[in-house]
Amino acid sequence: MKSFLKLLLCVTFSTLSLFVHADDFSDGVTLYARQDFRAAAAAFRKAAEQGKPDAQFNLGLMYLKGEGVAKDYVEAKALFEKAAQQNNVRAQVNLGRMYAKAKGVAPNYGMAVYWFNKAVELGYADAQYSLGVLYVNGIGVSRDYDKAHDLFLKAAQQKDASAQYQLGLMYFKGKGVAVDKVEAMKWFILAGDYDDAVTYRTYAESQMSAKEIEEAKAQAAKAQ
Repeated sequence: MKSFLKLLLCVTFSTLSLFVHADDFSDGVTLYARQDFRAAAAAFRKAAEQGKPDAQFNLGLMYLKGEGVAKDYVEAKALFEKAAQQNNVRAQVNLGRMYAKAKGVAPNYGMAVYWFNKAVELGYADAQYSLGVLYVNGIGVSRDYDKAHDLFLKAAQQKDASAQYQLGLMYFKGKGVAVDKVEAMKWFILAGDYDDAVTYRTYAESQMSAKEIEEAKAQAAKAQ
């Protein structure tokens, strides 16, 4: 359980939506960029009350972080739900994480799976990674390395570094796949500066021949 929470905590809650429209929402984006958080929250609130999902999400994130408003997980969740029901993928992922991390709600992995799945259906890499974490750990779902691998691969192909690292780990440790240190190193390289990938690259190199390392580097270069 601790390792699972660490995996989810490695990825922060999604950042603000920055799609600009000529209305209160765009005012909120401009004010937020200026770090006038109180005024930004007021602008987003006006847009959120008009039912705009990006504004609902942004205001929810501000409540989650306590930026310009008092930190309030209940209010954040309510706003995320409104946006998520309008297919805002960031809101869907953040709802999933609130349930998985018990942020303002009782832990409910079934609901985490539900919301991650919603965003996965829309092809969102962060959701693919998050749901893959649940499958690889067997939390909220039956452990299924094949599904985890498929989800991590889809996210990795969208340059999601956390998913690239997880793929590397699966190949390095032989979780649901045959051990393949070259393939593992390829994904560790592609994960770039992702902290755990940096650590594992160093460790993996100590377990590989110079020829294997060069092959992994060549494969990573082709995949970039």
